Amino acid sequence: MDSTTLNSFGIFGDEVYTSTDLNRRSGEVLNRARLRPVTISRNNEQFALLRREQAAKLVSSFNKIQGGLSILVGVDAAISGRDLPQSVSWLRIYEKDDLQKLHSEVLHAMAQVVFGSEEWGYVDAVIHEWKESAVVAQSGLLDSVMYNSSEEEVLPLPSPEEMLRLVNEAEGECATK
Repeated sequence: MDSTTLNSFGIFGDEVYTSTDLNRRSGEVLNRARLRPVTISRNNEQFALLRREQAAKLVSSFNKIQGGLSILVGVDAAISGRDLPQSVSWLRIYEKDDLQKLHSEVLHAMAQVVFGSEEWGYVDAVIHEWKESAVVAQSGLLDSVMYNSSEEEVLPLPSPEEMLRLVNEAEGECATK
């Protein structure tokens, strides 16, 4: 992350206070921390004092980055033919070129968030669409409708709940093999 990205969180302000300053002038230090994070220095350690909302945003962003990275690492493992963690086992359905597209889309979405043009919901949506497509592909339902039906015969698609049930049953069978 560059300094402008960190500054968007309001981190690493130039104001440094000692623990003595905090004890003697707590009102002033807290007023400064309301505007932007400050650093409190004590015994060769430094502590960031920032508003709870800013800390929550940092933790949330960290968690979202971890989620996105787990997908990217899973894609890398799938392309390399390594075992996949259960959390990304749905990636097995995709061929190499689709995995490369997924990797590119997730990486691009994460970059848009980090550089400020999107929110984390955008990354979640990209991953969700790929995962839902994998669920449909794993169920085999789309193939059976597309390739086993005549033009005159129109078959209704099952409900999403039925699709999830079928996929969960299929995943259970894969886990026991």
